[in-house]
Amino acid sequence: VPCKIRAKRGCATHPRSIAERVRRTKISERMRKLQELVPNMDKQTNTSDMLDFAVDYIKDLQRQVKTLSDDRAKCSCS
Repeated sequence: VPCKIRAKRGCATHPRSIAERVRRTKISERMRKLQELVPNMDKQTNTSDMLDFAVDYIKDLQRQVKTLSDDRAKCSCS
């Protein structure tokens, strides 16, 4: 059903347009949170690179956890 009312720029009235705007807003908020969590990530980094950086960072953290737990298992102290 076409929308009969002409909306001002940035003020969509069609439910699909509103839902799409909400979806985009959620995605951008979550990407901003991801930028805050992952070190050395620029604001200009595109989404694809940002996700690649996040995956690499998580893999690095997993390697660090494994190394530390292996070292702890080998430790004869306490």
